[in-house]
Amino acid sequence: MPDIVYEIINLLASLVRFLGMAVFGVGLGWLVLDLLRKCTWQMQIAVYLGLLGLVIALTIYTSWGALGGFVAGVGVAILIWGMRKPKEVEEEKKEEKKGK
Repeated sequence: MPDIVYEIINLLASLVRFLGMAVFGVGLGWLVLDLLRKCTWQMQIAVYLGLLGLVIALTIYTSWGALGGFVAGVGVAILIWGMRKPKEVEEEKKEEKKGK
């Protein structure tokens, strides 16, 4: 096959890797923020260090595109769910207590 075909496949693979890591970053960012709000300080430290370790490992073992997608996903999750007003968080906690 011509070299252009390999380049196109490589470009599509990089795009899929970027999008997949972005989705993974959003999911993991939501999970981290949820755990940081609901857990004790020991668990908060463990979650933070785990996320930091994952970013370090991704820096070493993945491509820059995948790392960029992951960090963009975590950043979006922090902007979406991390900047919520305290009133919304209190209402959510009241709803959870009613369900129990």
